[in-house]
Amino acid sequence: MPTDLQILYDRFFSKTDEDFTGKEGQVFVLVDSAISKSYKNTVHNLNYTLINPEEYEGYFDEDLDKDEIELLALWMVYEWNRKKQQKLISQRRLIGTKDFNRLGNLKDELKSINETMELTLNDIKDLKNEFNTYKYS
Repeated sequence: MPTDLQILYDRFFSKTDEDFTGKEGQVFVLVDSAISKSYKNTVHNLNYTLINPEEYEGYFDEDLDKDEIELLALWMVYEWNRKKQQKLISQRRLIGTKDFNRLGNLKDELKSINETMELTLNDIKDLKNEFNTYKYS
């Protein structure tokens, strides 16, 4: 039985504290990015079919394992944070590092995002190592 895309969306939403209402298109772009980073590490094909392209409703053509869904969700979290990181880095370039650092909230937000990205990347690496250890060897 194919895996509904909503299962992936829900896993991703559970890992963030953002409100993605009205941002369905942005979330779906994260799905494609996650697939491009994950397909070499999964047993199942990550092709999908959209049954309602305007609402980004659909399903993966194959039934994905829980760890494959987790890998995709983690890559989505990483890419979402990378987008926020790039926005802050652009702001820092625009106003200058010195002035940016004086704005404690922006400096702290960038630091927090960088730490989150590092932790997420570590989670991804750990999960991929588990794939190689018990699943695919």
